[in-house]
Amino acid sequence: MRRLFTLLSVGSAALLAGGLLRPVPAGAQSTQPNDPTQAQTSPQPQAKMTIGVSPMPPFAIQTQTESGNDWDGIGVHLWREIAEELNIQYEWQELQPGEEVERVQDGTVDMAITATATADAEQQVDFTQSYYISSLGIAQSRQRGFLDVATSVLSPGFLWVCLWLSLLLVAVGAIVWLFERSKNEEMFNAHPGRGIWDSFWWAGVTMTTIGYGDKAPVTVGGRVIALIWMLIAMGITASLTATITSVLTQDRTSQLTQFADLKAIKVGSIEGSSAAEALEQQQISFQSVKAPLDGLRAVDQGQLDAFVYDAALLNYLNRNELKSRLYIESTGLQIRRYVITMPEDSPRLETISSQVMREQSQADWQAMLKRFLPQSE
Repeated sequence: MRRLFTLLSVGSAALLAGGLLRPVPAGAQSTQPNDPTQAQTSPQPQAKMTIGVSPMPPFAIQTQTESGNDWDGIGVHLWREIAEELNIQYEWQELQPGEEVERVQDGTVDMAITATATADAEQQVDFTQSYYISSLGIAQSRQRGFLDVATSVLSPGFLWVCLWLSLLLVAVGAIVWLFERSKNEEMFNAHPGRGIWDSFWWAGVTMTTIGYGDKAPVTVGGRVIALIWMLIAMGITASLTATITSVLTQDRTSQLTQFADLKAIKVGSIEGSSAAEALEQQQISFQSVKAPLDGLRAVDQGQLDAFVYDAALLNYLNRNELKSRLYIESTGLQIRRYVITMPEDSPRLETISSQVMREQSQADWQAMLKRFLPQSE
């Protein structure tokens, strides 16, 4: 027993000397946890993100509040919903339009919500699922003046129809004159010049069903030709009446949905924009303006016949700035995909892109779009 006590004393001293066992001072608490599950790391506060936004109605609209500047719009509402769902703390940083990709790439902002996806930018940054696809729009006046009507009536297509119709009247009249010239000289002069003119007049009034009765064929051949002409003329008259009515009454805006229709009128756009590039590709000359609202006002004041730019933006400005005085027609050409821009290989890309799609499937998404993008009237 004494030997065992001696061995334990010697072993304890050796452990103390080697530093494996350290005496705990009286009154001090041990730093070693009794329960391993209690050794947890304190949660780190989440860093606040910087979100870039540029004035781009209706996707980002700068507003004034009592506390200062604030933001509204489609992209702003979308991001607020995403940030709430994913518990993201953020602050806004205003950017100049068009510099979103550059500011995300150099780290000035963590994300940007008002960028548009392009193939070139895709090589520098990452884009989420697009939250809105806008097409090219044409802004035009709702009014048709006398010169507009005259231009339509005197258009090459309409004059070409009149020429062919006149030739048909001459042909029909000449055939009837051949039958009537010897037996009905009182109505169809035997002289070729005056006689064909008389028959031309007869063919015209017969086609329009006016039928003055001053001239009528009396021969069997002449009456057969007249009967056939009456039946044919009924179809021609209906078609011609519809054409003339359409030219005189239809709104000019329905004709300007294709780029080919823009070549004969005064067109405006913004130099360097996607709309300007589309016009240049179609070899359509245009007058450059500084801002979309300037282009709309030029159309409203008659300085331009049409202004070509992003349809969503034109609809918003037309409604809020011009009280819907203009007509905005979409061409159906998709030129802008509005997205959230993130640094390349961002770990948040898949999460936020998925949340964008979830928000678009919500019942209030369409209602929000109609609030900022009402249908053109």
